[in-house]
Amino acid sequence: MLEVAFDWRQSSAGRDLPAKKIAEASCSLVVNALWNRRTDGERRWFQPWRAHASTVPLQLPRLAKQAGAALAELSVIDASFLTGTLYTALLPPGLRAARGAHYTPPLLAERLLNLASTAGADWSTVTAIDPACGGGAFLVPLANRILHDHRWRRRPPHERLEDLEKRLCGIEIDRFAAWMSRVFLQLLAYPITVEADRPLRLPIREGDSLRLAVEERKQFDLVIANPPFGRVSLRPEQRRFFSRSLYGHANLYGLFLDLALRWRKPDGLIAFITPTSFLGGQYFSRLRDLLRRDAPPLTIDVVETRTGIFDDVQQETCLTVFGPNKTKSTTVHLLSATDDGLRIERAGAFTVYGSKGSPWFLPRSQVQARILEKAATMKTRLHHLGYKCSTGPLVWNRHKDQLRKRVDKRTFPLIWAEAVRPNAFRFRYRSRSATPFFAIREGQDHLLCLDPCILIQRTTAKEQQRRLVACAVPESFLTHWRGIVVENHVNVARAVSPQAVDAAAVAAVLNTVVVDQAFRCLSGSVAVSVTELHALPLPSRDVFDRVADVLAKTTSRKVRLLTVENLVARAYGVSLEEVEAINEASLA
Repeated sequence: MLEVAFDWRQSSAGRDLPAKKIAEASCSLVVNALWNRRTDGERRWFQPWRAHASTVPLQLPRLAKQAGAALAELSVIDASFLTGTLYTALLPPGLRAARGAHYTPPLLAERLLNLASTAGADWSTVTAIDPACGGGAFLVPLANRILHDHRWRRRPPHERLEDLEKRLCGIEIDRFAAWMSRVFLQLLAYPITVEADRPLRLPIREGDSLRLAVEERKQFDLVIANPPFGRVSLRPEQRRFFSRSLYGHANLYGLFLDLALRWRKPDGLIAFITPTSFLGGQYFSRLRDLLRRDAPPLTIDVVETRTGIFDDVQQETCLTVFGPNKTKSTTVHLLSATDDGLRIERAGAFTVYGSKGSPWFLPRSQVQARILEKAATMKTRLHHLGYKCSTGPLVWNRHKDQLRKRVDKRTFPLIWAEAVRPNAFRFRYRSRSATPFFAIREGQDHLLCLDPCILIQRTTAKEQQRRLVACAVPESFLTHWRGIVVENHVNVARAVSPQAVDAAAVAAVLNTVVVDQAFRCLSGSVAVSVTELHALPLPSRDVFDRVADVLAKTTSRKVRLLTVENLVARAYGVSLEEVEAINEASLA
């Protein structure tokens, strides 16, 4: 069916129609077919979605009927997810990206509800709102728990419906998604509505929650959502309203977290699925301070592998329950998909601590939890070693006419990320061989780096063997060329003090397995940010002096690496055997 709808969209007739209309028409046929199959066509408790005939290719109604029959064999929860996934797949890519539309798999929805229950949500009394309810990924299983709570099962049907209508509500910006949400809730409650002889009137509002935030004053026991994510431009009045949690660019899911803090009761819970990027990075610093004060995380589940869960989401994702400020530590679990459901592994715990705006460290394994215990006592940071980080200043595509293949007057080596290898600087390019130099013009001296420095790749993924890839620029190279120009996919740690420790020693420590593991506790995005590098707990200065001595006196590269790994592992309280096990796992 998906293939037919795509083909229709690409056909000469389909290209004249809005892609969203084709998505709505296709999915509305599936929903109607599902309803008819599950209810034998009786008591249509919802207003059908009106799709223009021209948006429906001839073979689609037959396929929709087959799809509806197949979905009728599943639970309403699974059917709503699969239909919502079909809808998002058919949406125009630009609209899907702008709205950050990703439907929540039922396994994750149930897991988040279980976490909320453990944190104190009482399904016999809870009031809840989903401010980005989509097709009902949370509202449907939430309604299912309330309707089947043993304390309400024996109540008359009309009382059960009235109770549900008073306690649950949702908001959705997409009119069609809101329609699907209403239909699936009707389908879930169908046996009870037949007994009560009336439809379910659960309030699903169509609108933008971020705009409604200003006027909405009602509060709930539970605010639950898988909110959209991505940067968004705010109107001046919105930026003023959310100013308490904003630092620089606004991200949609950060705004929804601020919104949730306003809409939960003082002793209420927030249960969200979000990227892990709010844990670190400067853009979320004020939001972290707000959460630390008003609703620190009680538990965080990290989606360890996206395969089988969020195949189309690139960022690392987590399930978090925030609650009243009574907790001293946050429990962390790792989630991965198996043939039987979810594998849940306890990774340890961490404490939300640190100075204002500081990142939070989240262990993804038991070893990382042990590293963090020691790291929490470490006071040394890069600035204590005499270094200050910044992003490479050159945005190359703004200066294409200054890129050079050969040395010329006022040209300097251009440092691309390809030059940065673990403990090895390589000014020999394959992918960038046509542009190894940059011509500096008058007034552009700020682009030059003249001092001893360490280069760190700025973009790495969690699947890579190393998140931190660093090297020192040889002094002989700087002396020969009189300076370098660094492109902005590379971070630069410059020596800003005469007492700065040896640059090669700093790079060697950053490249160790243990420091890489500590950094992974800090960063969940592909960006290696300057803020995170400055916040990274490091061994004391004497460890760096000993590393510098090893680098100077040991000729064997293998012995050097092993000795440095051992020195750094001991500083973080783990053994070399554990380091080797981590290394083997990353290679696998």
